[in-house]
Amino acid sequence: MRILIVEDDVSLRQMLRDLVESLGHSVDEADNASDALAMLQGDPELELVLLDLGLPPAPQDISEGLRFLTAVQTWNSLRKVIVLSGQSHEEAQKCVVEFGAMSMLTKPFKRDHLEFAINQAELWLRNEKKLRLEDQKFSVMVVADTSTEEGLKQAREALMEKLIRNTLNEAEFNVSETSRRLNINRENLYYFMKRFGIVRPAE
Repeated sequence: MRILIVEDDVSLRQMLRDLVESLGHSVDEADNASDALAMLQGDPELELVLLDLGLPPAPQDISEGLRFLTAVQTWNSLRKVIVLSGQSHEEAQKCVVEFGAMSMLTKPFKRDHLEFAINQAELWLRNEKKLRLEDQKFSVMVVADTSTEEGLKQAREALMEKLIRNTLNEAEFNVSETSRRLNINRENLYYFMKRFGIVRPAE
């Protein structure tokens, strides 16, 4: 993948670049939200963003990170965002839940944690593209629902539910195999199954 790193700390951005490139991906860089958004709009091949929440001109709070996430959310794009946070866990987790980020890494984080998050995002991107290509009706529903913030949330939820249901069916409801294919742990999968009312079919 081509990955955009949005981080204002030069040394940390270079470290992230080295890590991402060591995993076999190519890297673009930005040090503020405005430049990063312009880069995404002009380059559809940028599919994943590593986003620091504290960016200039307000690096001490999360306002610029939220502005970035909100803008990306309105585009109905398949792009994924991984939040990099030096803020409190609660603040960053709120961004993941409410503003459409894929996952969160709390600074400092380990290489294998970054690798896991990137692999998970890549897997979900691949499957979401497949779902949109295979089901035109579903794709139209996602686009039509994005006129409001609530609609965007519902569209993401519907896409996530369908991805989990399809993967469970393909794995014949083997939870361990489904977890492996989705690159999530079993506890998270059980959480989503309960959330979406997914039960094993009767024998």
